[in-house]
Amino acid sequence: MTGHRNAVPLGDFRVREVIRVRFNEIDGQNIVFNGNYLVYADIGVTEYFRALGEGQPGPYFHQYGTDIRETRCEIDYHAPARLDELITIAARISRFGRTSFTLHCGIFRDEERLTDIEISYAHIDSDSGQPTPLPGTFIAEVRRFEMRTPLQD
Repeated sequence: MTGHRNAVPLGDFRVREVIRVRFNEIDGQNIVFNGNYLVYADIGVTEYFRALGEGQPGPYFHQYGTDIRETRCEIDYHAPARLDELITIAARISRFGRTSFTLHCGIFRDEERLTDIEISYAHIDSDSGQPTPLPGTFIAEVRRFEMRTPLQD
């Protein structure tokens, strides 16, 4: 993951969801099991698209006759979360490609960065499954919404 992702402060994320770490999310070391951070990222994705008007990205893109598919996920672990702590799942779109975008989820305990997760999505035609350009209206909507302008490839 590129270092500048780790430099995005919590205050630069428009979408934030606070949750409490539950017993079923920890492992034998009494810290959040690493795979659960992907579940947290999914919460971030859901809340991001809820903020744009839909609770899941699939229905959001159906208005264009398209869908998205996850193509890559990269995680940087900085510090563990522990049972019963309140953590903040923060989400933002950080990059646009011609037929893809990247969503960055930061997991924080107060202002302390615990994890950074980047998820890349391919934008596809619903019928053929082939990559298709991102709708300009989606890019414009996200640019208006974001506090930090997403990079453009």
